[in-house]
Amino acid sequence: MTELMSEAASEAGAPGRTDVRPQATLDPAPARPNALPYVSFNQLRSFHAVAVAGSITAAASLLHVSQPTVTIQLRQLEAHYGVELVRRTPRGVRLSELGESLFTITKQLFALESEAVELLNSAGSTLRGELRVGGVAPYFVMRLLSAFNRAHPSVTMSLLLDNSASIIRKLVAQEIDVGIVGQTALDTRLHALPYSRQDVVLFCRDDHPWAGRDGVELAELAGQALVLRETGSTCRLTLERALQERDIVPRVTLEVCREGVREAVVAGFGIGITTDVEYVPDRRTRMLRILDADIFTEAFAVCLRDRRTVSVTRAFMSTAEEFFERSRQ
Repeated sequence: MTELMSEAASEAGAPGRTDVRPQATLDPAPARPNALPYVSFNQLRSFHAVAVAGSITAAASLLHVSQPTVTIQLRQLEAHYGVELVRRTPRGVRLSELGESLFTITKQLFALESEAVELLNSAGSTLRGELRVGGVAPYFVMRLLSAFNRAHPSVTMSLLLDNSASIIRKLVAQEIDVGIVGQTALDTRLHALPYSRQDVVLFCRDDHPWAGRDGVELAELAGQALVLRETGSTCRLTLERALQERDIVPRVTLEVCREGVREAVVAGFGIGITTDVEYVPDRRTRMLRILDADIFTEAFAVCLRDRRTVSVTRAFMSTAEEFFERSRQ
């Protein structure tokens, strides 16, 4: 334990790390009339990181400190109040009932901390800070990010590309700040701005019997070899619903991420699916419209409802609204 405490103390002095020096005593300071209530902010931060990340290891990575540091901070918080906040199990950690209640409070607390930091960063005429963006495809997100960068060049941006379901999960977990998703049933915790509509299309290899056609009817997909996107893809979900409504059962030969669909089609696995705006013309493939059904997805800019007043988030959503309006015109 002495070694862990020493490590935590050395972590506190490291550049770019949170001051996580162990408290000299666990006894609370004597109460004073009208004094503000005291709780160790660093200990709360460690608890919150564990609750958000789901493990000590992931929490340490999130805070840029060592695992023993997070463990010490968490144990000190529990010992100080004589409570159990996190239960250690062979499969990892999970919050106690009290821990869940505290997590509800710390989510608000650290959201306000983030707002305070962003307020200070943007106190001048130039908006500053960091914006973590999630997107379903480069086509949808890059032009919007370019517009935002021109308007706010001092904001640092990072971009994560994934499917809609994964982007929304990360947004709810506050691992990202905003997202561009294509989702038919948006989470009620999100604030969403509609962007665009795009048709779901098929495409085949250039030597396929359908290669000379403009399109196909849905019934022709019965028993046809089909390459599908991974679970969580809105494009896949939309097509599957249309097929189920007509009792059409294709033969799924491969499930693969967006980047792998085209190469799977070229390799001979079957017919691929995408949207008309994402289809990249290639001499090896031919795009096929769906002739007898109106199957489409929609794109949205999204953020958490209770985070939309944060300065950089608000600026991004404002830029998105203006950008979307110009695109529609």
